[in-house]
Amino acid sequence: MNLAEKLMKLDRKKLEEVPTGEIEIKRLSQLTGEPFTVKCRAIPGERYTEIGSVMTDHKGKLDLGKVYRVNTLLAVEGVVEPDLRDAKLQEHFGCKTPKDLAEVLFQGGEMSKVGDLITELSGFGEESDNEIKN
Repeated sequence: MNLAEKLMKLDRKKLEEVPTGEIEIKRLSQLTGEPFTVKCRAIPGERYTEIGSVMTDHKGKLDLGKVYRVNTLLAVEGVVEPDLRDAKLQEHFGCKTPKDLAEVLFQGGEMSKVGDLITELSGFGEESDNEIKN
C-alpha cells in the first residue's frame, strides 16, 4: 500500500484534531497546596511562525534576548486552562492583558516550559512521550 492509499483510509476529522497536553507548574502547586496543571493546545503553524518572527530584528538577525517574549506570546495563544483571556482573572491580579497575566503566573523557566510544550504540540519541537500527555 502506498502513502496515498494510507492517507485515503484516514478520517479527515482525525487530522483536524488539535493536539493537547498538560504541564504541572510546581511553584503554583506549592502555593495552592494541590497539583496545578496547566492545559495547553497546539497553535496553527502560520500563527506559530508569526510569533517566532518576533525574535528577529528589522535586518532578519536573530535576537535571543526576545525568547522570553516569544514564550509569553506562545502561552497566551496556547494555554487553554487557566484562561489567560478571562477578564475577571486578569482584574484579580491587576493585569490589563493576557500577556500581563501570563507574566504574573509563570516565572522565568516556567514560561519557557509552557512555551516548549506548546512548541511540541504544534509540531515544531522534538516530541517526548514523557512531557506530552494527551
